[in-house]
Amino acid sequence: MIHYHRLLGRLALIFLILHPLLLFIHEGSLFLGTPFRLAGLTVLLFLALTAFVASFYKKLKLPYELWLNIHKVNYILFPVALIHVFGNALPGSLLYYLWVVLSLLFALLLVEKVMREINIRKNPYEVVRVQQESKDIWSLYFRGKKIAYQPGQFMYLRLLREGKLSSSHPFTISSSPTWELLTVTPKELGDFTATIKDTKVGDLALIDAPYGVFSFLNHDCDRLAFIAGGIGITPFMSMLRYIYDRKIQKQVTVIWGNKDEEALCFQKELNEIALEMGNIKVVYVMSAQESWRGERGRIDGKVIEKYVPDLIRCHFFVCGPPMLSLAVMKTLREKGVPDRLIHHELFEF
Repeated sequence: MIHYHRLLGRLALIFLILHPLLLFIHEGSLFLGTPFRLAGLTVLLFLALTAFVASFYKKLKLPYELWLNIHKVNYILFPVALIHVFGNALPGSLLYYLWVVLSLLFALLLVEKVMREINIRKNPYEVVRVQQESKDIWSLYFRGKKIAYQPGQFMYLRLLREGKLSSSHPFTISSSPTWELLTVTPKELGDFTATIKDTKVGDLALIDAPYGVFSFLNHDCDRLAFIAGGIGITPFMSMLRYIYDRKIQKQVTVIWGNKDEEALCFQKELNEIALEMGNIKVVYVMSAQESWRGERGRIDGKVIEKYVPDLIRCHFFVCGPPMLSLAVMKTLREKGVPDRLIHHELFEF
């Protein structure tokens, strides 16, 4: 959904730029003497800024919060765009009524967002446990209103700590829907995630969930292959915990790549699940630990075929850093696995 959102945003910007350009070709000048045209130019400039930030925020090293807040300005820009449109449109024309419909849809969107926000704030969650999983990975456990979600889905999380409410951040739900508590397991990768360990029991959280379709429950399959890189194991922990709790007898192979053992989390729990459930096999692959006795190097075609020999009868779920995920999906396609059997979740916007 976010992928198509990005494409539509770029397409919209192209049309917005063409609009004054074609007007200039037709009239020979950009007459800005009216407030309606000034409003249009203002919208165009701010939307161009939004697109620029969205495309280059990594290279610019902008904080996530700044990137998000610049996007939120667009909620103000649309009413400004309406001033431009209705100041220039001909009443009674087809285009006029089209914008009337768009205005009503925008109003409904605002009402829905306000109602959702009110509902989220009426049902805050309490942090009941902060647990370190590895040197830079922490799990937060929340108690609150029960949410109906599928294993593998994600939430938007805001933490209220010392009276300050954080920006909204997406995190995979690492708990199973069978659990009473809701959990997320972030890794220290950015400004916000670096503060997760500072969260205290008793702090409050605002949770908007569930989102996403990355779950084996959405597919009719008996054989599953979960291929994870680093913290990409979190949606699979939710699925494995659900499979374990429900005693689901699907054949599951987990191939998990990390740099070394220090990067591992949930290893004891994974081993216990695999030992107790004969239908689950867990394979650890280390890329930078020479002393590792198991699989070493990258998750490539040889490793996948070794542990998942019948490729075209298995549904593959891939999650991890974009380079790993894209490489694995390319390898699967080269091995003849059809796209309908490959499902992926990228931890980036």
